[in-house]
Amino acid sequence: MLLKSKIAYLGVLLGLNQLFIILSSIIETNTIILFAGAALLVGVVIVEFGGKSGLLFYAASCLLGFFLSFNKFEFITYVAFFGLYSYIKHLLEIKVKNKNTLFLTKIIFFNFALIIMYLVIRLFITIKLTWWMILAGQILFIVYDYAFSIFINYYITTIKPKISR
Repeated sequence: MLLKSKIAYLGVLLGLNQLFIILSSIIETNTIILFAGAALLVGVVIVEFGGKSGLLFYAASCLLGFFLSFNKFEFITYVAFFGLYSYIKHLLEIKVKNKNTLFLTKIIFFNFALIIMYLVIRLFITIKLTWWMILAGQILFIVYDYAFSIFINYYITTIKPKISR
């Protein structure tokens, strides 16, 4: 491994994760993309060190991100969906073998996370959701899940062998 220590590698990944989270507060137009980037790093930790380490990494990123993020409302989307989805995706893809069931379970998780985010944010600000927003969210989730899988496969086949030397 390029970084000889597991702790050093996790520290670098957590630093990058927090950079994405902080930039999401500064660059308002790319919040979702930056949160997705931060979540991909949780996926990298899961690939490198397993699910338990990934879950601890997610918890550390949430705790640190809460203090470093400027916009707490937007940070809720990372906590409730993006960061957590990396771990949930890992669990589901290990346990659920049927592709249709896997897809349906992922959609259910996304909608559950969406409801949680909506209810929490609605406590503080008024948001009106329309049917087309929800439909667009479903489509974007499917694209995100596919892109996430492509990135993780690319990491496993191309990046990981280069840094494992």
